[in-house]
Amino acid sequence: MAVNYSDINDVEWVLENNKAVSLLKKENAPLIISFLFFAFKSKNKTHYASPELTSLLSDFLYRINLQDQKYSGDAKYYLEIWTNERFLRQGYDKKTDGAIFELTPQTENALRWLTELNKPEFVGTASRLLQIFDMLKELVIKSSDDIELRKNELIKKRNEIESELARIEKGEYEKLNKWQITEQYVLLEETTGKLMSDFKQIEENFRQLNKKAKEDQIKKSQTKGKFLEEVFKAQDLILETDQGKSFTAFYEFLMNPKKQEELEGLIQQILSLNELTEYKRTSQLDQLKENLVDSGEKVNKSTALIVEELRKFLDDKLYIENRRVSEILNSIERYALDIKNNAPKEKEFIWIDDKPTLNFSMEQKLWEPVKAVKLDSDIIENSEEEISVDSLYMQLYVNPEVLMDRIKTLMRGRSQISLSEIIKEVPIEKGLAELITYFSIATTYEKNSKAVINDELKEIIEYENNGRLSKIELPQTIFLK
Repeated sequence: MAVNYSDINDVEWVLENNKAVSLLKKENAPLIISFLFFAFKSKNKTHYASPELTSLLSDFLYRINLQDQKYSGDAKYYLEIWTNERFLRQGYDKKTDGAIFELTPQTENALRWLTELNKPEFVGTASRLLQIFDMLKELVIKSSDDIELRKNELIKKRNEIESELARIEKGEYEKLNKWQITEQYVLLEETTGKLMSDFKQIEENFRQLNKKAKEDQIKKSQTKGKFLEEVFKAQDLILETDQGKSFTAFYEFLMNPKKQEELEGLIQQILSLNELTEYKRTSQLDQLKENLVDSGEKVNKSTALIVEELRKFLDDKLYIENRRVSEILNSIERYALDIKNNAPKEKEFIWIDDKPTLNFSMEQKLWEPVKAVKLDSDIIENSEEEISVDSLYMQLYVNPEVLMDRIKTLMRGRSQISLSEIIKEVPIEKGLAELITYFSIATTYEKNSKAVINDELKEIIEYENNGRLSKIELPQTIFLK
């Protein structure tokens, strides 16, 4: 995410989330920074095997605690904490078949920033100015389509070279003095340190790509082909960035055996200069080629590693899916064997909808107006026929007063009685209507705290209905005094 450092919210987010800032804010930051600088920068190492770094930290803690027993934890404890807080990265080395530790890009940034806070007294401005001038000139000329401009620049360089060759033949040449050599050497070491940090960041980018790809595959139900297509698109996207293109060009240049040999020769010649004697002890140049090749190979192998890990990840997922399919098939076979000797009696025990239901628009009926109802308004004459109305008086009626008196009678000598107990004492005579009336009474009584209806407990009520025994499940109903 692009950060606007003039926006207070962006700055607040960086201070809370950036691991480089978190490292500087730690209570034991002096221990972390001093040891990591001692182990990785002073010794010019890019990574350590776990036992080696543990031993180095144990010795470091021992020397510190001789002066002040400030750090009570052991080396393994601190390394585990620093790894969990992402100040260190713990990986796996296939060559040694063991764990290795290396600095994270955020820790690299923190260490580099601290070293820049306390710059040495010697700061080479001339070399930086010349470097900026040369970069500007190269940018203008090589980005231009002006052929005359390019030709004139090459002619100018040729004339300068011929003039310098003539002076050399006469024994007249300019040699860098001590401050010029020192100035360029300091600039060279700074550039080298930043380059190594860039490798860490590119490698971290590939790791994050690998992590995101796995998370996406877990969250989405994609086919293997679609998943790999997205992974390779993301991978190509990194390689197509300015950082990715720059790394590709660098790696192709560095992997040239002639360039490696030339680089090694140049480094040895520089370190043999008497003017740089005081810098040789802390110089990182003597291992520059080894570190560059090692870091470049690690970044380059990250691409192959992503493909390999994703392949294993997909294979594992495919295995799990196949195993699940196999389990389903086995369960179907078991069910088939179970019903082999006890087949369904129904002829059509399974039905498959083999024909689609088709609804064509032309099948719809046209709208038809609603036919008006004609009422006969003729006066109905009195009929002499006698009609029986006995059925109107034969309707079933349950008197609630009778049921309430029955409840009071049965509750004599007791504080409560359930509906099921009442029905056992006096069976239902008028069927479901009588049972509903009991329940209606309980509902009315409940408002006056004279009944309790417990929906969580159920009770089975039995009664005769037209000579047939019926059962109904009701909430437990208890009448209170």
